[in-house]
Amino acid sequence: MKRSFRSVQASVDAATSLVPVRVGGVPEHFNLPWLLALERRAFVRAGVEVKWRTVPQGTGAMCELLRRGELDLALMVTEGAVRDILRGNPSRIVAPYVDSALTWGVHVGAWTDINEPTALQGVPYAISRPNSGSHLVALNYARSKGWSVGEEDLEVVNDLP
Repeated sequence: MKRSFRSVQASVDAATSLVPVRVGGVPEHFNLPWLLALERRAFVRAGVEVKWRTVPQGTGAMCELLRRGELDLALMVTEGAVRDILRGNPSRIVAPYVDSALTWGVHVGAWTDINEPTALQGVPYAISRPNSGSHLVALNYARSKGWSVGEEDLEVVNDLP
C-alpha cells in the first residue's frame, strides 16, 4: 500500500506530539490487554506513547521505581502499594485494575508430616520477593494465627523454574 507524503507527514506530526507515559507491570497474564494494546498501537492512536517496562521483581520493585520517578504508572498488588505508601512512598492509588480477589493458600510438600495449620508455627515461609504478594500473605497468615514472623523466618526463592 502506497502512502501519500501528507499521510506520512501526519503520522510523523502525531508521533512528535504524543504524551509519554512510563508503565510497569509483572510478566503475568493479566497484563496481556496492555501488551496487545501496545502491539496494536491503540495508545498511539489515542495520543499516548506508552513505554512498557516488564518488572519481573514484582510489586516491591515497582514501588521503588515509582519512588525514584522511573515509572509514571504501575500495575501491582494493591496491598503492596498500600504498605509502601504507609512507609512514605508519595504515590497514589487511582483505580483498581483486577477487581477480583486472588485466592492465596499456604501449601506444603506432599512428603512432609505437616497436616494441620498449627504445625506451621516456626516453619520458614518461602516468598518470591520482598514486598511481593507471597510476602504479604505470609505475614498476614502468621499474624492471623497470632504468631510473630520476622525477616529471618522468610526465605526468598525468587521465581522458581
